[in-house]
Amino acid sequence: MGTLGLDTERGLFLGIDFGTTNSVVSIYNFQEGVAQTIPIDGSNIFPTAIQFESDPEDEGRLTRIFGVQAKEAAIIYPLSTVLSIKRYLGSDQKITVTVDEKEYPFTPEQLAGEILAHLKQKADEYAQEELGITGEFSGCVITVPANSTDKQKKMTKDAAMLAGFDPENIYLRLEPAASAISYAVSETSDKKVLVYDFGGGTFDACVLQIKVEETGEPTISIVSTYGDNNLGGNDIDKIIMDIVYEEFKKLTNEEIDLFDENADDGVSKRQKKVALVRLQQAATQAKERLSQTKATKITLAPIIQEPRIVNINMEITREQFLTHARVNPLGDSPELFEKFQGKSVTDLIDETLKCVSHCLEAGNLTEKDINEIFLVGGSSSILYVGEKISERFGKEPFKSRISPALSISQGAAHYCNMIMMPTVRGPVVHERTIHPLGLEISGRRFLQIVPAGQDIPKEGLTIDCAEPLMTNHDNISSVAIVVYESTTPVSSDKPSVNQDGMKRLAGTSLRGIPQGPAGQEKVKVVFHVGQDNMLKVTARSLSTDGAVTELSVDELYA
Repeated sequence: MGTLGLDTERGLFLGIDFGTTNSVVSIYNFQEGVAQTIPIDGSNIFPTAIQFESDPEDEGRLTRIFGVQAKEAAIIYPLSTVLSIKRYLGSDQKITVTVDEKEYPFTPEQLAGEILAHLKQKADEYAQEELGITGEFSGCVITVPANSTDKQKKMTKDAAMLAGFDPENIYLRLEPAASAISYAVSETSDKKVLVYDFGGGTFDACVLQIKVEETGEPTISIVSTYGDNNLGGNDIDKIIMDIVYEEFKKLTNEEIDLFDENADDGVSKRQKKVALVRLQQAATQAKERLSQTKATKITLAPIIQEPRIVNINMEITREQFLTHARVNPLGDSPELFEKFQGKSVTDLIDETLKCVSHCLEAGNLTEKDINEIFLVGGSSSILYVGEKISERFGKEPFKSRISPALSISQGAAHYCNMIMMPTVRGPVVHERTIHPLGLEISGRRFLQIVPAGQDIPKEGLTIDCAEPLMTNHDNISSVAIVVYESTTPVSSDKPSVNQDGMKRLAGTSLRGIPQGPAGQEKVKVVFHVGQDNMLKVTARSLSTDGAVTELSVDELYA
């Protein structure tokens, strides 16, 4: 491949599909003009997993194991292994690992950063040793679900910085748009494409408009998007786990609860952890097989050995897989279990189709307006998904030459191409705002300032609040600036802040404003949204000796 003739001041960029279950990294091959996936530890698909061990030479230090080895180690060392870390991004929950009976707390972005650092290191080594590329990957394009909240994106960006990427060269791009690039590079006609993205932890539906310019190069615009950040392949795995766990309960007369570590049932905490990891991995493998076959066997012999040996050897048919209604919490919080209790795989797939409906409605579209359907994500390979899509749209989903598991990362690599070589021709994506953004105002009301679906130019989107805000009490010297986003469609232009789906992003105070009667002092608020959908808010007092504050929402989560 040879040394790349690039602007070395920008460095090299790596395209990363950081997934809940698996991750993929790709680069752009400039000599051949194609995106290329880099194998990590010998495989294109890298399990998003990390396991910790004590360093034999330093008791106070931990060593790390990543990927396939970590995923396999989870069976033996469940307390020191973390899987599906992406699902924690956006929360303030600490994740605790236990190594040699000592607990170590981590933030979600710390663990995600550890995994991204490993991907970066392995990509650097492969590029230098196998491709003859000089330098290292100082920049990256990381894809995020279309329905990601601002906080999830912020924590993803933090993780990339912890991994060693240059803060100025970390770009976030939407997964559906990235996957569509790999489709659009060979497109020769104008089309509307529905991207159905059923990943491990999230589901996104996104409609894209592809237009082929006179130059022959396609441009991609996001028409509409809708998703569910708590619906993914992992939830389908849990339905299979539920089938197997029902069998376990029968074999043990419901005397053993694998999910209650403190229950006095003769089973140690460690043995329960091991059993649950084995159960989860068996469910994932069964899902993959049932996507292609009519039945599969699950053998866990034994699943526990104390206080007695319990063997599971059962067959699950595709019919059971699709129709079994979940009955066990399986470690989920009460709120999350309420969402999935009594639901089958067909119910969950129907939920994804409801998201598709919302997505079409948001774009004022019908099924007849969609020219192609592009399936992305491992769970989209379930045959029932293809059948329901074909039934609804009257056409078969597009058969891509690129694996759905690789398309997002390779699309991210095309973004890298556009960053490193801005003069080259290729697919161009016009970014848009995803969620309505605004402020809380008096009366616990939401004032929308940035609507969803606004085009974001390269320099970012800047929108002033239509009218200055006024103080609502006499002689106050500060006002609260509290920013919200809406993650679900709303029925009114000014919904209540307390309405479901209204998420508080951050808040600050504009201090030092001149005191006076209520309504005398006015404050101008300006929202600026970058192409990665990250937000900055400026509030300025309009008086002669007024105050000013800048609220960088992506820096205020603590």
